[in-house]
Amino acid sequence: MSEANLQVMPQSSGGNAGGGAIVDFEFGSAADFRRRMVDMKQKYDAVQEFFKEVMVKDEDFGVIPGTQKPSLYKPGAEKLCELYGFAAIVKSKEEERSFDTGFYRVNFTLQMIHRASGTIIGEGVGECSTNESKYMYRWVSESKVPRHLDKEDLLFEEKNGSNGPYRSYRIPNEDLFSQWNTVLKMAYKRAYVGLTLQCTRSSGIFTQDEAEMDDYADVAPEDRKQQRGGRTANASSGRYQGGGQQAGGSRSGSGQSGGSVQKNRVLGLMKQQGLDWNGLADVASMALGRQIVKVVQDIKTEAEWKTVGDFLEADAKAVGSDQPEDLGFDPNDLPPDLR
Repeated sequence: MSEANLQVMPQSSGGNAGGGAIVDFEFGSAADFRRRMVDMKQKYDAVQEFFKEVMVKDEDFGVIPGTQKPSLYKPGAEKLCELYGFAAIVKSKEEERSFDTGFYRVNFTLQMIHRASGTIIGEGVGECSTNESKYMYRWVSESKVPRHLDKEDLLFEEKNGSNGPYRSYRIPNEDLFSQWNTVLKMAYKRAYVGLTLQCTRSSGIFTQDEAEMDDYADVAPEDRKQQRGGRTANASSGRYQGGGQQAGGSRSGSGQSGGSVQKNRVLGLMKQQGLDWNGLADVASMALGRQIVKVVQDIKTEAEWKTVGDFLEADAKAVGSDQPEDLGFDPNDLPPDLR
């Protein structure tokens, strides 16, 4: 509130008006203020109904591993923008890259506009670079540590796999160029989600803890506190739960048998995340705690495929990558000897 919007009203002879009070002409009368309050409450109630009826936990919002509070995901931000009639446009993009070292940094400035009127609602900034640890390093099983690196000098994590405890080591990423597209999308996503929260006044919703968020969005009891990485649904959404298998049935919507659902889910995630067969073998080795060389042959059970799929999804959320719209996988993409 600026001083230009404030004025001291003179004392009237009757003592009913003015009285030397400071009046804010920017916000209008008390009646106008109350009307806006009623309008804000109605909009807030409508947004809460939108969360209950449309937003899906672990798809549109959820708790990212390593954090305490629920976060808005990009698919959820897109739904909020659709509700408000907003659209984001790129105002500027700044890039810095080195073909010698593989370093890449990008900064997006986005503007949110109201589609019907063209009014600019706000601006948001998002930045990302390959200097962030999740791009500069990668985690591998002990057998995949390059020989020229001394394990004693590397960071490691103690984990538990299906065959017992094992160590996962952090090694430098020697192919930063392959991360450039991911960094580009991450910078845009950060700007987009932050701008959406700002322009829809939804930041306060995501300061609650998970239980409060579940209550707010009316998440069904059976869908609360799901295992990390699993996709769940609002009870009224009718969406699939878990790895694409419909609740209460033995076949997915695509007609696949239950025995192939988790495998196709993993192969779909592999394709979506741009992994090759060696990369998928590394991930599977870390997830299962044993050496995986030929993925399709070495992963024996549906439970093991699910473990690998959950590991891939959790890792994708940790770096903020999008959830795929369709995790289906075409068996024709497999090498001929593995079909």
